[in-house]
Amino acid sequence: MKQFSFPRNARLRRRKIFDFVFNRGKKTSTRDLVLWAFVPGARKPGETPSPQAGSGVRRMGLVVGKKSGGAVRRNRLKRLLREAFRLSKSGLMDGTQIIVYPKKDCGIHNLLQARAALSAVWTRAKITNAER
Repeated sequence: MKQFSFPRNARLRRRKIFDFVFNRGKKTSTRDLVLWAFVPGARKPGETPSPQAGSGVRRMGLVVGKKSGGAVRRNRLKRLLREAFRLSKSGLMDGTQIIVYPKKDCGIHNLLQARAALSAVWTRAKITNAER
């Protein structure tokens, strides 16, 4: 059961880390989501390592703008995406740091759709374990 927890160290929380992932990460998008992903092993020569990147913990941050809907809709999207990440994070490469941004007309309304959307954007970004 421990593998399915969502502890504090699995979240991107500080602005410094968000900025790092936005600047150094690879941007990928699908119909519903935009993803910035930073994989520590995929660094360019001379690039500085990410803060807390060597831990091997897969981490996620969320950015949900007001264009996504009212507060109830935004909070629901965040809960669904966090839960989808928590259940599926074992499929990501070790140490991956991601930021997920749902688009304005995001079609995610339940957990199944959230897991499918995350899986699709991870596959497109080539950050899953199978692609290694």
